[in-house]
Amino acid sequence: MAHVVVIGAGLSGCTVACTLADRGVDVTLVEKTGRIGGRVSSYGCKAVERCQNCGVCLTSGLWKKTADHKSIRIIKNTVVQDISGQPGSFSIKITGGKENKYIKGIDTIVVSTGFDDLPGGISSHLHINNAEDIGEQGLMTGTQLEELLLKRTRSVLFEKRPESIAFIQCLGSRDKSEGGLYCSRVCCSYSTRTAKLIRSYYPECKITFFYMELQNVEQGDFYNGLLELDMEFIKCRPAKITGGDPLIVEYDDPAEGIKSREYDIIVLSNGIYACTDNGRHAEICGLGQDSNGFLRMADTGTGVYAAGCAKGPMKIDEAYADAVAIAGKILGEAGGK
Repeated sequence: MAHVVVIGAGLSGCTVACTLADRGVDVTLVEKTGRIGGRVSSYGCKAVERCQNCGVCLTSGLWKKTADHKSIRIIKNTVVQDISGQPGSFSIKITGGKENKYIKGIDTIVVSTGFDDLPGGISSHLHINNAEDIGEQGLMTGTQLEELLLKRTRSVLFEKRPESIAFIQCLGSRDKSEGGLYCSRVCCSYSTRTAKLIRSYYPECKITFFYMELQNVEQGDFYNGLLELDMEFIKCRPAKITGGDPLIVEYDDPAEGIKSREYDIIVLSNGIYACTDNGRHAEICGLGQDSNGFLRMADTGTGVYAAGCAKGPMKIDEAYADAVAIAGKILGEAGGK
């Protein structure tokens, strides 16, 4: 029976593991933290009156299935230190605490280490006074907002009813010093869907987006649909945010010059960035990296695959589909031997 090791137990890793295990493959999941599920496990559903296709429902039952599956072995709080051998007889050196162990007789390896959700610094172009207030007093990242969505009740989203909210889009995008010149593609999706959800809780709340460009999230006239919901869009990157009560955004209005506004809540819409340890995984696994630090698979036949956001920015449904496709390739290669 084949034995596959999956490095990283987030959405992609667990999806690969379950897809393979359901077909009789023995899988070992190696996870560096103390839990499975990765970042997606802390994301909240964004359904309002109907599903908004945010993708979170794709994870329903996945973590439990992974943990309970008889063909999946999970090793937590452990990192991969080295890999030797070749397909069918790989040996992996792992470390949990101070103890080194080896997993031998591995046919295939999948690297699904996910992503980092903030660049090295918050932003090089956006000055934040009282940056220590991030996560407090209404100043939060998109990731922290996701955690609130997960914990919400039917009647309460925020502890205090907000009258105004600003979303600061493209945090770290289009700037090499902040992680890459690319678009993360996910920020417009989660922020605009969340804005609709917020409006369902607080119909009178004024919602403003500061942005560089807006990705189309749904089919049809998506942008005008948001305007019809009385959401405001200002095409610029704010220069300064001052934490406190109230929160203040200073920005260069294209028509009126430097202006400032007060908000009850400011959301810093962070995107997807290559993991800081991708270089190490690329070296020990024989993978490549693109100019932004994401992993690239080598030629076929190496027995090593990359899956999900380890390869680049992906939405939840895209990462899920990619993981299923990688599992399919592994099963296809095994069937051809």
